[in-house]
Amino acid sequence: MVFTNIREVRAAANKHSITECKDLKFKKNEAKRFRAVCRFKGCQFLFFVSYDRSINRLQLKTLTEHTCSQHWRNSRVRAEFIAMKYKRTIRCNPRWKLREMRATIREDIGTDVYQSICARAKKLVLQKTQGCYVDEFGLLWTYAEEMRKADPGTTVKIKVDRLNPENKPLFQRMYVGFASLRRGFLQGCRQIIGLDGCFLKGLCKGELLSAIGRDANDQMYPIAWAVVEVESKDSWSWFLELLASDLSLGEGSGWSISSDQQKGLIPAIASLLPAAEHRLCARHIFCNWRKVHKNLEWHPYFWECAKSTTVMKFNHAYKKLESRNKKAAQDMVRVPKEQWCKAFFSTMVKCDSVDNNISETFNASIVEARHKPPYSLLDDIRVLTMERIAKKQEAASKWTSPFCPKIMKKLEINAKESRICRIVTCGNHEYEVNHGDERYKLRLGAETCSCRAWDLSGIPCPHAITCLVYEGKDPVDYISNWYSVAKYNATYSNTMSGMDGPRQWVPVNLDPIQPPPFRAMPGRPKKKRRLSADEILQKDKKNPHKLSRVNRIIFCSKCKQSGHNSRTCPTKNAPPVACATSVRASQGPTGRGRGRGRGRGRGSSRGRGR
Repeated sequence: MVFTNIREVRAAANKHSITECKDLKFKKNEAKRFRAVCRFKGCQFLFFVSYDRSINRLQLKTLTEHTCSQHWRNSRVRAEFIAMKYKRTIRCNPRWKLREMRATIREDIGTDVYQSICARAKKLVLQKTQGCYVDEFGLLWTYAEEMRKADPGTTVKIKVDRLNPENKPLFQRMYVGFASLRRGFLQGCRQIIGLDGCFLKGLCKGELLSAIGRDANDQMYPIAWAVVEVESKDSWSWFLELLASDLSLGEGSGWSISSDQQKGLIPAIASLLPAAEHRLCARHIFCNWRKVHKNLEWHPYFWECAKSTTVMKFNHAYKKLESRNKKAAQDMVRVPKEQWCKAFFSTMVKCDSVDNNISETFNASIVEARHKPPYSLLDDIRVLTMERIAKKQEAASKWTSPFCPKIMKKLEINAKESRICRIVTCGNHEYEVNHGDERYKLRLGAETCSCRAWDLSGIPCPHAITCLVYEGKDPVDYISNWYSVAKYNATYSNTMSGMDGPRQWVPVNLDPIQPPPFRAMPGRPKKKRRLSADEILQKDKKNPHKLSRVNRIIFCSKCKQSGHNSRTCPTKNAPPVACATSVRASQGPTGRGRGRGRGRGRGSSRGRGR
């Protein structure tokens, strides 16, 4: 066996060591001489290579067999080798856990490596990946142009910052709104938009703002998104201006906006979309409210208020809470009830949801992408959205009902509830419906019920179903057209076109964008968001054998009082109180004698008695 240089010799020795699961030690590692032996004591293996003048190359002179068994540890399996072998896996899954990585190496190679070596290998791959960090920003101008070519009418805006005219532009913001997504939303989705922002977790710090619609099956439909430097009134106003222009929202008349209490979002909506109905997520309001009012008995009253469909129901639930805790009731309505309670929602958009979970669903679907630089992040979102549209098209082709599956399930639930309803006919397709202790007025001709559930959602309520069945009509025919499969197909018929890779792009004659200045965040880098109180409780419920300490009353083992333990007992450092025995002892002997000895009981035979 002949080698050109010493690097080939080392590579051959390493390959032998890893393939045969034998740990080798390089005794000689010179330019013209190489000797490797087995680390196992007593093994006769020898791998010797030296320079041969006749052929002017390095030649293998000696190669003997091993006389030892398999080695479970191998110093030749180093971080560099692992990084090269598992490069693609680590790039595709940057959050690959070290334990899983170590187990995979053990199974593939038959060698047990230290976890620190896995960590170094992973770091090497990610550092090379992040070495392209600056290059990715330089692709953004061309990437924007390619998106416009692939989907004509697409809106892509990039905002850069130049400190001086001669300096290169620094990245600040980027907005992406595909024309096909815009058409799909306007053709088949209701006039309600969920707005939300989430943190970017890679080297590029910032926020991803998103606008999400609801399709006919009551699932998320991405409309537009943007990478911004920080969440503020200025960045939200910039995003909303572009979104309103794309969707022709005007001042927002007839539209509903659903959001959390994001920084700067509320004033931005008030100034740009003053005529739009602004709904706030009841779940986030509840999480803030329960931080102060932790009694579990009060929490159902909050949700009873939030899900009340009429003002009278809301007032009744509010009074029940007020009778138990007036402060809790007052704190609940500090956020205007018109923004989080169904009783005050508009019936135009046919959506009765009191939360903004549709936006949280989108954020959860792009968790992995949020660790990447802007180009990779935006392209991953584009690919995920494009694939999702194709899958939804395929799923809809198998549906047989005229309305979407999730809506039909809701109708079935209402139909079961309608069994306990009793009706009184009033004539002219009007009815009184008795539902338990409640009575409602229903007009089939106007498709309205005084409970407002039908008006809000567009799905016949139990009272409407009872009357429709009485008249011999099918409740399915009275579901709002917004939930039809035709609307669903109208949404997802607008497919997104594929794009070429960066090597096929035509360069744009603009100064390449530079990344913004690196911001070192305080504290240890965090990957997980902070959980709210109710999410922590739900997480604890996953372990049925663990009892939560929330709202548990603790007692002190010293003073036996509640509210603290022995470490924080207020009597811990208090001066000792003299007891009756010590007082008598200080007064000297009494006429009754010296008494019992210390530590001896009444019946002891030892020592002096009375």
